[in-house]
Amino acid sequence: MNKKLVAAALGLAFAAPVFADSSNVTLYGRIHQTLDHQSGETRTGGVTNQAGGSFVVEDASSRLGVRGVEDLGGGLSAIFAYEFGVTTDAVESGAAGEAGPMSTRHAYLGLKGSYGLFVIGSQDGGNDSQAPLYNQASLIGSVSNNGGPLTTVGGGGAIVSNTWAIQRQQRVGNSFGYAGNFGGVQISARHSMQGDNDQSNNTATLVKENDFRATEITATYKVGALTVGGGFANFDQQELNNPLGNGDIERTIQGVASYNFGAFTVAGLVAQNSYEAQNAANGEDSGIEYALSATMPLTANSGLFGMYGSSERYDLNTEARENTQAQIAYYYDFSKRTRTYVGFNRVESEVEASTVGTAGNKTERDNFTIGLRHNF
Repeated sequence: MNKKLVAAALGLAFAAPVFADSSNVTLYGRIHQTLDHQSGETRTGGVTNQAGGSFVVEDASSRLGVRGVEDLGGGLSAIFAYEFGVTTDAVESGAAGEAGPMSTRHAYLGLKGSYGLFVIGSQDGGNDSQAPLYNQASLIGSVSNNGGPLTTVGGGGAIVSNTWAIQRQQRVGNSFGYAGNFGGVQISARHSMQGDNDQSNNTATLVKENDFRATEITATYKVGALTVGGGFANFDQQELNNPLGNGDIERTIQGVASYNFGAFTVAGLVAQNSYEAQNAANGEDSGIEYALSATMPLTANSGLFGMYGSSERYDLNTEARENTQAQIAYYYDFSKRTRTYVGFNRVESEVEASTVGTAGNKTERDNFTIGLRHNF
């Protein structure tokens, strides 16, 4: 009897590799903290008010995730990831005093092969998820990976914002993504079906998301020290009784370029946002935005970064604004995974035209920031 049990055990041991899972799963994350001092100034009706500030500790898009790949054979692989946003600067108490819940940054499942990769789920441009215009615009650079007060391209779920000069919709749910390389041209595309379950636009028995649609595609080409690219996004409202508003962006067209001169790298972005209707304050239905940046290494692991950006914002029906942003920063890399940096960032938003008497009003925000980031 014992011999039979031993034989059976050996048989299972040798047979185990046949059923072994060939997937490769990685746990990873980022802890990103900043010590930030913010001050500001507002001008309303010709009266200027100063807003002081103090140093605060802030989390800058820390995260925890798992990603993996399984070889399916024939050059085809299954790819997947689930990344959470975590708050590392404070404890959010729950009912039992535990830390607050994590938030989804991206979560997707897809296939990858010689044709490129295809994913479905929630996406923000991390790992193999796609955020075409956001990732392409981010070629202008950032010492903080576009996290915290030294952001150069605003992300998240917003399409338009007065927080930064350059804003792109980064994070969406209910989406399909594709990426592939054709003759050295990197293609990235995404289609998202966003919105709430809207009963009024469906039959009594079907309650499905029937709201906002966004389609983006970019093409980027790198040859030697030069990188160039262009992108297009179209935004549409499917909801029958809730079309795009006059201040909503209908289309975005952007172009980017960067060149590494060896001693320093320069990059630029120019884009046009077309709105659903003319702005009542200035009669314009499209706005131009641009950004210029430069990165100058000082040593193998340190350097200087600077950028300037400007954008015309016509998303408010009663106002036409111009947002400008200027930033200078120094970074030092202790290793490939650990970076510290210090920088100053100023964002100004001024009302250039108004139908409600607010022309000339202005807000100014200054941030002096020290950051420490570690990837694991």
